[in-house]
Amino acid sequence: MKKLFFTALAAIALVTTAFAGPLTISSKMNEHFSGSFSKAKNATWKINDRFAKVSFQLGNEKWDAFYGTDGELIGTSRAINFDKLPKSALETITTKYTYPEYQIKDCIEFVNADNEKNFYASFDKAGETVVLEITRAGVVSLFAK
Repeated sequence: MKKLFFTALAAIALVTTAFAGPLTISSKMNEHFSGSFSKAKNATWKINDRFAKVSFQLGNEKWDAFYGTDGELIGTSRAINFDKLPKSALETITTKYTYPEYQIKDCIEFVNADNEKNFYASFDKAGETVVLEITRAGVVSLFAK
C-alpha cells in the first residue's frame, strides 16, 4: 500500500502541478526541508488534504519534495532526460510506444523516503495521456491512462 501511495504521488506530480487548499506548512516539514536541501533556492509550497509539495531549484535542476500530513518525507522527484532511463526500458518503450503516435511529455525520477527509485514517463497519444512506470531494472508497466 505504501508503494502504491508513493507511485500515485509521482504520477500526480507528473500529470499536474496544481493544488487546492489552505497553505499550512508544519515545522517538521520545514525543518526537514531546510536540513536536507540547505542549498535549495526559490522554494514554493503547496498543500492539499493528503500531502504537501515543495518545488525548488537545486543547482540547475528543478526538484519537488513531497511530505505526508504527519510531516514525514514521502519522496522527491526531478525531471530527467528520456535517454537517462535504463537501457532495457528505452528499448521496450521505443518499440511499443512509437513516435509519432506517442509523443513524450514528461520524464521524472522519483525516490521515496526508503531510497527506492522508480521512473515515470508520460506520453500524449491522440489527446490522451499514458503514464509508464519504469523500475531501476528497466521493467516497464502501464501506470495510468
